[in-house]
Amino acid sequence: MTVVAQEQSGFRVLLVEDDEIMRLSLADCLKMEGIVAVTAGTVAEARRFLTEGHADMVITDIRLPDGSGRDFFHEISAALPGVPVMLMTAYGSVPDAVELVKAGATDYLTKPFKLDGFVATVHRILGGITEAREHLKLNQNGIENPFQPGKGLLGTSAAMRGVERLIARIAPLDSSVLIIGESGVGKEVVSNMIHHNSRRRAKPFVKVNCAAIPANLVESELFGHEKGAFTGADKRRQGRFEQADGGTIFLDEIAEIPPETQVKLLRVLQEREIVRLGGSETIPLDVRILAATQVDLQTAIAQDRFRSDLFWRLNVIRVDIPPLRERPEDALFLAKRFIHDYAEAMNKRISGLSAEAEIRLKQWPFPGNVRELKNMIERAVALCDGSRLEVHDLFSSVLQREKSASAENISLKAAVEETERDVIRSTLDRCQGAVGQAAELLGISRKSLWEKMRRYGIQKAGDM
Repeated sequence: MTVVAQEQSGFRVLLVEDDEIMRLSLADCLKMEGIVAVTAGTVAEARRFLTEGHADMVITDIRLPDGSGRDFFHEISAALPGVPVMLMTAYGSVPDAVELVKAGATDYLTKPFKLDGFVATVHRILGGITEAREHLKLNQNGIENPFQPGKGLLGTSAAMRGVERLIARIAPLDSSVLIIGESGVGKEVVSNMIHHNSRRRAKPFVKVNCAAIPANLVESELFGHEKGAFTGADKRRQGRFEQADGGTIFLDEIAEIPPETQVKLLRVLQEREIVRLGGSETIPLDVRILAATQVDLQTAIAQDRFRSDLFWRLNVIRVDIPPLRERPEDALFLAKRFIHDYAEAMNKRISGLSAEAEIRLKQWPFPGNVRELKNMIERAVALCDGSRLEVHDLFSSVLQREKSASAENISLKAAVEETERDVIRSTLDRCQGAVGQAAELLGISRKSLWEKMRRYGIQKAGDM
């Protein structure tokens, strides 16, 4: 039996297989490799173990007597992000296994399989865990890694947990990554997470905002220049790619690179070498490339603004970040985290958000995404005089604009709402606060009346 030379002691694997003979054989096989194997014959047993204990890896059959491995995988993925799952499947279920791998499963084996292949796959996955743990534990200065996936750095929604799981899987690789998302969603944070959890974490991480470089200086900025290459080039200068040698370069707003420079960038990706502007020497490079854009590159390609061959070189692995308005639960989660951070930095005692502020925050569309939220919280914490942030702390300028607009021009909707409010108040007054009787007189349900009272701030008869 082939054994990968890798220390695996200390790992615990959950093995879920309903065939008892196969389950015991695989468990014995793992035991011989020094791997602790906990076995289960059903989804219920496996679920109970994961609730009471822990596993560094899960190996599960897709077909189980009391449920499907597909559903079980999604349970694990949601509850234990980052725990690798290896699937075992009969030939007829291979399409299901492939779909689950696309959804985040680590690997699959088709039954019947050889034990040495099984062991080699397990060793490879556990070896990846060892490497990932080393990457996640410390950064180059021996300090706890601030960009560790799984800590909710991007949010706690299902979409962002998926993004963090993807980052954990691709960080140890050297493949190019294209990060897609609107301005302010956190593309730079994603690039930080990828670099700081890669084998290049101790090497340079060079960030370039392509949109901020004048078009006539892009080539010199990226690839460097020789003395005398152009007017004002009084000495040789290293470009950003040379500065990133051995590490990672992050090209933000990649769509803003001029077409003539795109050709040279393509050559860098193909040949892994550069030539400085005005020079002839070929300089080899060992650089991982991360790129980001808020532009639809397919549209840019159709409009001849971006090269299709460059796109495919960059788009080896793609990370899509949804806008904050599509994940309101993240807005609330991130707001609380920002409140804690800014309150601590400003030495203020602010416990969180009022209930009204939470509701308004989750409803806000955040056109500026996480960057807008962060700025909003920083301003609110700085100016807040209370123990928690209220609606007026967060949306003072918005409320002022709404007040001004209302004073200048009362809309038809506002007029109707004002009339409705007055009718409800007078009806409740006539009924001495009896909501049921008032609802009957108004011709609406008791529930509808309660909702309107809540919307208009009418809580009881004494308030009228």
